[in-house]
Formats: sequence, C-alpha cells, structure tokens
Amino acid sequence: MIANLAQLKKTLVKGAEFHVVAHCRPEVVGERRRVNYANTVGIYTIIPSEPNSKVTKANGGKGSFLEWSKAAFWEFKDGICTLYSDVKKTPESLVVAFKPI
Repeated sequence: MIANLAQLKKTLVKGAEFHVVAHCRPEVVGERRRVNYANTVGIYTIIPSEPNSKVTKANGGKGSFLEWSKAAFWEFKDGICTLYSDVKKTPESLVVAFKPI
C-alpha cells in the first residue's frame, strides 16, 4: 500500500494503471487510466480503452498531465491516493483521488 509521495512516484511509472475514484470534474470519476509517460515533474495518462479520446490525444499524444505537486498536498489512506489544491485538504480543494491497480 502506498504511504507517501515518494512511493507513489515509484509506483506510477510507464504502463502503471489506476482507477479514478473522485475528481474535481465528476465526469472523470470511474475512468481507468494508464501512465503513458512519467518524469520528476508529473505523469501523463491516457484512457487505454479510448485511443481517440481527447484525454489520450492531449499534449501531443502523451495524454492528460498531472503534476506531482508538494507532498503536503497529498493524502494516502486505505489504498487511495488523493491530491488537493491546498494543504487544508477540504472537499472543495480536491483535484483527484485514485487507486492504483
């Protein structure tokens, strides 16, 4: 189980997949994403079942970008990795929550 940002970065390498369980855009909840590219700044993800989707084709075909942000903005609980837009970690500041597969 992932307990911190360092472990998350080691887990979400190219080819790793996760399920989105919460998102600031409700239409994204339930998507299965695959890491297409990862570096020290963040990850680019695609929807593997939708090769022609806007998400998959974003950023020149790399996919949708998620910046790692600072460790203080993350929460790791019950196998769910959650990123917030501020350190208060309120429902209003939720960016994304996902569970690695």
